[in-house]
Amino acid sequence: MKKILLISFLLLTSLQLFAQSTSAAPKKKGVLPETLFNLDFNGSFSFDNGNLTTGMPVKALIGSKNTGIIVGFQSCKIGSSIIFNNAPTEINPLVVQNYDPNAYNINSSYRYSYPSSSSSSLNKGFAIRLGYQKAIFRGLYANASLDISRIKADVRHSYYVTYDYFDSWSGSYYSTDAYLGETELARTMWGMRVNAGLGYTISIGKAKKFYLNYELIYSIIDKSKSSQGKLNIIGGIGFRIGSPAKTSIDGIKEVNTVPVKL
Repeated sequence: MKKILLISFLLLTSLQLFAQSTSAAPKKKGVLPETLFNLDFNGSFSFDNGNLTTGMPVKALIGSKNTGIIVGFQSCKIGSSIIFNNAPTEINPLVVQNYDPNAYNINSSYRYSYPSSSSSSLNKGFAIRLGYQKAIFRGLYANASLDISRIKADVRHSYYVTYDYFDSWSGSYYSTDAYLGETELARTMWGMRVNAGLGYTISIGKAKKFYLNYELIYSIIDKSKSSQGKLNIIGGIGFRIGSPAKTSIDGIKEVNTVPVKL
């Protein structure tokens, strides 16, 4: 009987020690920490046109372990080969008369528009990104997002112009033509992009609070008039902030009522 009790005691003791050692076991490597949100600062490169963008994309991920809601911001400017809508179809007669004060009977046909090339011309804007990101495996993730952009730029409109003029030297009337342009100042252009992205984060340090971020983004729909191409890669450094709140509320398990005698 004593042997049976001794064996039972040893068995229970070994099971308790095994349970304690299992619960105290270190966490699995490669698991990302639970955080309140992530914030990273990136550089951007467009494969389509080979131009480095002027802005630094900033991306915040409200969530944990590479999964959550994306909120981003980036400065941008208008592209050089953009088709403009609602351009004036006829040139301002004052532009022709400044070119030739004797011009009259002016006719013009619109050719195309392009960003003003003057060194002092305005060309700046911003884009706000909203989306959702989902972790795939370890640091690998995929996302979908929508960009809303607003750009202000000076735009140059080109025209083919024909007009009549009086030559005071010969005392005769003539007709001629010319290619002239006029500048529209501070034109405001709104646009949008629909994007799909695939990226990877490389964590730094034991706590994994800092990381390197690389992301390939393709714009499925591009109506932004931005200088960015459809295929872009962003990369930079980021850090994970805070930890999600963990709360527990115990409900009332049992209610005893006592009748009140009146």
